Amino acid sequence: MPSIYFDFGFYLLVAALITGAVTLLDKFLWQKKRVESGTVEYDEKGKEKYPALIDICRSFFPIIALVLVLRSFLFEPYRIPSGSMNPGLYDGDFILVNKFAYGVRLPALNTKLIDVSEPQRGDVIVFHPPHEPQQAYIKRLIGVPGDRIEWDRGTITIVPQCTENSNVSAQGCDPITIQPEFVSDKVEELVPQGEYFDTYKETINDKTHDLVYLSNGVSNGRVRSLDDRWTEVVPEGKYFAMGDNRDGSQDSRAWGFVHEEGIIGKAAYKWLFVTFTDEPVLFGKHLPKGISFSRAGAIN
Repeated sequence: MPSIYFDFGFYLLVAALITGAVTLLDKFLWQKKRVESGTVEYDEKGKEKYPALIDICRSFFPIIALVLVLRSFLFEPYRIPSGSMNPGLYDGDFILVNKFAYGVRLPALNTKLIDVSEPQRGDVIVFHPPHEPQQAYIKRLIGVPGDRIEWDRGTITIVPQCTENSNVSAQGCDPITIQPEFVSDKVEELVPQGEYFDTYKETINDKTHDLVYLSNGVSNGRVRSLDDRWTEVVPEGKYFAMGDNRDGSQDSRAWGFVHEEGIIGKAAYKWLFVTFTDEPVLFGKHLPKGISFSRAGAIN
């Protein structure tokens, strides 16, 4: 049985169903009964005056339905809530997620209706993680189903599973080596505690993006990524994802694989950046204190 995701899309769907049902019932049933009973009222322009609840539903249904279609099948806005994707995405970035990139899915259930394409290595994806299915996470996709992933102190070797049913043209069958390249011992100003990190870059599927790693000699209580070694094999129907802030991200290394049915879409554009107050101001919430469009653009 598919999971139900109680996010904004779920409540939007419920609102659309309720207002749509009331609108249809009134159009094909209740309106006729008002005419037959002679209880129809008209305004000064000769238009029927609907009962309050029916008037609200008839007015809001087209708007709610339009927003539902746009958010469910085209693009949905999300806010980046943490620094796990530094330095490309920051806490306070608002992004648009392409909902049709990997197929058309039902709102709330996230069941795929129409297959469009498969997630590719290097894509930045938004998804429901297995350990917190009601939340939305954003990470970079590293491994696809069947991949053997070998991590050796920052160097990633991916050995794809190639069978007669493999999507060879899309993902390729040759082993892939992804080598991080040191850029600078400085990081972008927006990276929290940036003095402890270095900037690197890596290329996946001919697309290059920046990373941050803890500097040599700095510890966060765990094994530093550039000192670690491990191997994972991605099961069928699952994906392996990591944050670009390799020592500041809880990802597939900690909680396991991303389920195919949990994928929401592909992160496409940054459109707004909002800074918030350092301390909670109202009801324990941090309030916006600055807005900028300077970071707007495509997500690598």
